[in-house]
Amino acid sequence: MKSTRLKWAVLATTLLFAAGAPAQSEIEVFVNSRGTNAIKKYDEHGNYLGDFISPGSGGLIAPEDIVFHPDGTMLVTGAGNTAIKRYDGQTGAYMGNFSSGYVLQTPSKMSIGWDSMLYVTQWGTTQNKVVRFGLDGHFVDEFTETPTPNGLGHVWDSDKNFYISVYGNGGNGTVQKFDSAGHSLGTFINTSILQGPTDIWFDNNGDMLVEDWTVGRVLRYSSNGQYVGVFVNGLSNPEGIAFLPNGNLLIGDWGEDAVHLIDSTGQVLGYFTSGNGLMDPNNVAVRVTEPVSPAKEERAVKDLAVSPNPASNVIFLKIDAGDFLAELFDETGNLVLSEKNSTALNVSHLPSGIYTLKTTKTPSGEAGVKRVAIVH
Repeated sequence: MKSTRLKWAVLATTLLFAAGAPAQSEIEVFVNSRGTNAIKKYDEHGNYLGDFISPGSGGLIAPEDIVFHPDGTMLVTGAGNTAIKRYDGQTGAYMGNFSSGYVLQTPSKMSIGWDSMLYVTQWGTTQNKVVRFGLDGHFVDEFTETPTPNGLGHVWDSDKNFYISVYGNGGNGTVQKFDSAGHSLGTFINTSILQGPTDIWFDNNGDMLVEDWTVGRVLRYSSNGQYVGVFVNGLSNPEGIAFLPNGNLLIGDWGEDAVHLIDSTGQVLGYFTSGNGLMDPNNVAVRVTEPVSPAKEERAVKDLAVSPNPASNVIFLKIDAGDFLAELFDETGNLVLSEKNSTALNVSHLPSGIYTLKTTKTPSGEAGVKRVAIVH
């Protein structure tokens, strides 16, 4: 582990819906400024809107990742903190520690998994397994049976297998694979080409994209872990990935103190933002507040959870029902997907956009509606 600069990636995009909101969607972008212990806010065009979380608020030290809790609050890890911190999702005001029951050691990357638990990686010298917390903040367990030293970005496939990038020393990094219970399935991507992996994600072809901090590229690997080629070139130290609703990518860059704007083909379009005190950006998060009419307003279903949201390839459902129908509608109201009793919906063939997910339990007929985003 490097003593002065920790390198890891973050992926955080969230989707909120507010009845009675303005007719046009509001797109907000949040970027970690690790070097100033702050979270900065921008509009969708990269215009700077100020510090959303002020430097050192709540004792935040070296922010690493942002996740929006389903209740709308912002969860933040800091490399110098031993607990996940919680902030008001609208004002950025500090609300206290979120996690409890486990003292984290250099926490980094977070995400909410298919099981509605919060997964957190650690860069500690003695604690370096992936840890799970409930959405109430209480410690659940150490998920991975084996350590993932310097573990960073992580994703799931449609079989609920868990993949995590392991940065190593920046020259021997790998991507490791675990089953849904945390048992090791071995190395998915070896270090023959990969050096310093940070964030990872799947595209709509099932390929895995890997940011390599050491060589300044995003690399493409097949669904079985074989090297395919370079997806994005010409970066310095990429870390952090988020998607705009139009399919463009935002990638943080430590070496340039900037966020790159990249199209869906991997072409670098220039800086999304730089300057204004941004230092060591290691996380990018996009929040879309989508206006809905009363007819589309979400009906609360306490026993239904959807992840990830936004999704790229698969939407996982967690629902308390033996028999149910899941239907996905596009913005024009057309039914684009219908599955019975399936908790893994393949959406890789659908275009990027905002969709309405309706679940209907049988035989009770109890229905729930959630809005989800698909980005490729």
